[in-house]
Amino acid sequence: MQAYFQLDDDVIHLNHAAVAPWPVCTAEAVKAFADENVSRSSQNYDLWVRREQELRNSLATLLNARSANEIALLKSTSEALSVVAYGLPWQPGDNIVISNQDHEANI
Repeated sequence: MQAYFQLDDDVIHLNHAAVAPWPVCTAEAVKAFADENVSRSSQNYDLWVRREQELRNSLATLLNARSANEIALLKSTSEALSVVAYGLPWQPGDNIVISNQDHEANI
């Protein structure tokens, strides 16, 4: 695990499922994308879209989804739960049952 993260020696991270350090490979991918965007602008937009589709395809396989179209890429669990919640046809009197152990942002 240590090879994936490069925290300073005086940092001990205790994961609480909200904010966490990025793995090195994530930081490298974001830096590469930013560098490409700075120097090439959106000239490689088609490549970006293909990479996103490849990711969806891989995730669909991993999650045993029927197709990559079932995979949504969002910023966080809270955002994803909000998208689902706002997409449901709620009616007055509907009950929402949640765990009292859930993270505040998900409630």
